[in-house]
Amino acid sequence: RPGERGVLDAGVVGRPCRAGLDGRGGAWAEGLGISLVALGALLFRLALDQLHGQPGRARVPLFVFGAALLAEWGSIVGGTPVEVRAAVGAIGTAVVFLMPVAPLYRMQAPGAGRTHQLVLVMYVFAASVALTRGVAVAAGAAPPDLTSASPVNALLALALLGAVAAGAFSFLILLRQHDVATLAMLDGLTGIFNRPALHDQIERVLHLARRRGFACSVLLADLDRFSQLNVEQGHRGGDEVLRHFVTLARGVVRREDVLGRYGGEQFAMLLFATPAAGAQALARRLRTALAAKPPRIRGLGVALTASYGIAESRPGAELEAPELLRRADAALVEAKARGRDCVACFEELASPPPR
Repeated sequence: RPGERGVLDAGVVGRPCRAGLDGRGGAWAEGLGISLVALGALLFRLALDQLHGQPGRARVPLFVFGAALLAEWGSIVGGTPVEVRAAVGAIGTAVVFLMPVAPLYRMQAPGAGRTHQLVLVMYVFAASVALTRGVAVAAGAAPPDLTSASPVNALLALALLGAVAAGAFSFLILLRQHDVATLAMLDGLTGIFNRPALHDQIERVLHLARRRGFACSVLLADLDRFSQLNVEQGHRGGDEVLRHFVTLARGVVRREDVLGRYGGEQFAMLLFATPAAGAQALARRLRTALAAKPPRIRGLGVALTASYGIAESRPGAELEAPELLRRADAALVEAKARGRDCVACFEELASPPPR
């Protein structure tokens, strides 16, 4: 009968259609899941590089991430057999899980916490399980469907959960360690590098300049008659003066330069790829800014000047950080002897002091 035949046709034809839609939707869901896993591994890798001051290494993980997603979504859109698609997804997951392994391995220095080692093992284990599943699916020894009950799928689920949990926990610990290490490098009053961290940063930048053949200059600034100002205005007023000078100094240095507190009222600036003439120009800018914007204590402006000493490390005559700072300090002594509120350069001294 016409009515019954219509119901029969709907039942027979409808089931294959729904099954086909479900299979297609499952492929897209699996692709989205693998993409999220790959994105999580990529972000963890980039975060590790950023915390360790190596943001330039981002090209390799980005290339791996893009290649894995291209292979996965290409197999989905291309309508490849489910076995091929599952194998490609599993192998791609294994590859992206290897992205954080390199920075985690570099962190295995003496004294490194066990958390780093645990996370390294978890990521290697997850990559191994994913690779095993991909090979097993390609050989027909494991079902391609992730929801099927099989030892490989169960092991992969545990490995994924373990890697994600270990990565999140490790990142929180690394972030806390990074914050503690950063605070240990900063001066508590001004928020710039303290003296030990300043020496380390100067050595690092000088090493980079030596490799690239650039000149660098150190500019030492010493606030004139600061002890007298400290007595007249009190320690709180002196602290405000120090913070005010640091604010002005931050306005004239660049991101690639190094700014730190060298002593009580002394500040050091390492100017990257800058000869002595450029350091003199920056010192003049700082003098002008200090004269135009004097510090204010209890609402009143306070006259303040500073003396500046400059030393240069040029290609072919490179200097280590201690010698460069010693020369800048000698130039600073000369600036004080000339009457303060002036700039002196070590290279211009008639008779440089002995070592």
